[in-house]
Amino acid sequence: MSNNMTDRLKYQEDEDAESAEKLNPTVERTFEDAFEQTGHGRLNHLVLFTSGLIMLNVSMESVGMSYAITAAECELQLTSKDKGLVNAAAFIGIISTSFLWGYLGDRVGRRAVMLPAILLSAVFSIISSFATNVWMLLVFRFLTGCLISASSATVYAYLGEMHANSKRAAAIAWSSAFISFSFIILPGLAWIIIPGKWSFSFAYMQIVPWRAFVWSWCAPGLAAAVILLFLPESPRYLLAAKGPDAALPVLAMMYAWNNGQTMEEFPVKQLITGSEEVKVGGFAGAVKNVGLMFKVPLLRCVFISHISMFAVFMVSSGLYVWVPDILNSILRSNTNKSITICQIIHDKFVNASMHTESAACESEVSVAVFPISMSMGAVFALTYLAIGFLINKVGKKTLYCGIMFICGIATIGAAFVPEGIAATVLLIISLCSGCAASILAAIAVDVFPTQLRINHSNDLLARSQASEGKTGTKRFHILSL
Repeated sequence: MSNNMTDRLKYQEDEDAESAEKLNPTVERTFEDAFEQTGHGRLNHLVLFTSGLIMLNVSMESVGMSYAITAAECELQLTSKDKGLVNAAAFIGIISTSFLWGYLGDRVGRRAVMLPAILLSAVFSIISSFATNVWMLLVFRFLTGCLISASSATVYAYLGEMHANSKRAAAIAWSSAFISFSFIILPGLAWIIIPGKWSFSFAYMQIVPWRAFVWSWCAPGLAAAVILLFLPESPRYLLAAKGPDAALPVLAMMYAWNNGQTMEEFPVKQLITGSEEVKVGGFAGAVKNVGLMFKVPLLRCVFISHISMFAVFMVSSGLYVWVPDILNSILRSNTNKSITICQIIHDKFVNASMHTESAACESEVSVAVFPISMSMGAVFALTYLAIGFLINKVGKKTLYCGIMFICGIATIGAAFVPEGIAATVLLIISLCSGCAASILAAIAVDVFPTQLRINHSNDLLARSQASEGKTGTKRFHILSL
């Protein structure tokens, strides 16, 4: 009898608890449960769009000079070696500051690092357009690279941390599609601006089209900076760095934006501390965090991710910085015989070495380069969109391996096909390997804990991009031998 009474009392207590929870459903929740209750809506879409603009800005700053450099060749008296160094300068800046930005991103916040860095990168980029010699151009392109390094990987952590686990991979893939827009917008702007014969005086110098072209690609970064002013810091970062009391107001803000309600209506009033809260401050903490990446079980993940990302940029970035120059050489070639891309590059260097100092400098860019480059961007955009649809259906690893296999075969074919149009098509396909970087970024955000995401992502992207920015220059010169 007493047992039955005890069971009835226990049942009544459970029922009362359920009723209380219905009346006050989420007084206390874990972070992940609270995050799910913020919903998915306007704020997430704005974060995705802003992150896309930041990725667009990083891409345009990284490779934009490849379109301007041929037009600037005569004015700045650039040799092929100089052009290679200028193309690599931004990448060198990215790698040289990657650890610093990783430390600052974990120390002061994702948004707090990206906002001033984006603004300063635009300033240095504009200053680089006033360069009067190769060394001034190199220095300011390097400084620009140092600053875009802050957002080149931090943006992936910020974007991933502002989305629920179920939406994260797709959000990164969709936002990464903005990178492909740079390969449409850059040649489009170049097509409009660079062929112009106009000039005007500003301060102490003549402004010619290629200098104005540099100004134009700063617009996405400035637009992203304005929107960032109104966006909150990552709640996952705040939870890890400052605790649940700092993260809760941001979750309430996300709830209000996504659901059209007030922050006070957010039902969660207290967060239960979970594993996300890992407070390690100071430089010693940053060093300790980096050390964790070189210990089991993360060491294997670090090794595989770095090799995989290097493969991505070996096929894409190392070659892409030379694509406008390669296409210009193909289109300006006067020969009607079958000739490979490698032979065209070789002939270009042989002809350059035979020119005397008194020979007229030719820096005119074939207009046909621009629509071809824009078609490349369209293919990239379609590839990114396909990744966005397939990443959760096919799986990240399967999708990455499939893209890299196809692009690898196309790269080999582009080098040996003795026909300009076919080689160009294969070249476009091979460069789509760059789209696989978004897949690796999505994997990294899932695998690495909050306090390691930026350090790993910055190191992963920066070292791969910078290595290929430099080795791409070397490969181009080797082809000419």
